[in-house]
Amino acid sequence: MEGDLGRLYQRWSHTLTQALAHLEAFIDFGEDEEVEEEVLRQVAVTVRALERDIRAHLRDGRRGELLRGGVRAVIAGPPNVGKSSLLNLL
Repeated sequence: MEGDLGRLYQRWSHTLTQALAHLEAFIDFGEDEEVEEEVLRQVAVTVRALERDIRAHLRDGRRGELLRGGVRAVIAGPPNVGKSSLLNLL
C-alpha cells in the first residue's frame, strides 16, 4: 500500500474518517445551535464525490484490481462500539 495507490487509498480513508466525525458530532450535538444541519448536507456531498471517485477507479482495469479482488481487513475495538453494525453496513 505504498506509492500512488497507497496515497490515494489513504486520502479516501481520511475523507471517510472526516465524514464520520462530522456525522457523530451532528448526532451528539445536533440539538445545539453550533452544529447546523448544513453538516449533513456537506457530508452527503463529500460521500457522493468519494463514491464517484471510487467508481471511476474501479472502471480503470489495472488500477481497480486490488479493490475488485478485495483486501483483508480487521475490524477491531472494544465491545459495543459498532463493529457489527459497520460490518453489516459494508
